[in-house]
Amino acid sequence: YKDPLLGYTVRLSHADGYESLYAGLQSAEIATVGAEVSAGEVIGAVGESADAESSLGAHLHFALYLHGEAVEPPFIIE
Repeated sequence: YKDPLLGYTVRLSHADGYESLYAGLQSAEIATVGAEVSAGEVIGAVGESADAESSLGAHLHFALYLHGEAVEPPFIIE
């Protein structure tokens, strides 16, 4: 879907109440609502669709939620 601030966004539901969010994507054409995906499968490409983060250039906005509450991912990628 297209979030008004984060641009093209994909949300994935995982086991045990986790949900991951990938935003600032190039388009919403790769992901399909309701589709099952496997580890390593392409769900989108980095773009510049996030109006709220346009000054940062192209990058992936990632967030992790547990039962609807934001949590720190167990890793950091730089």
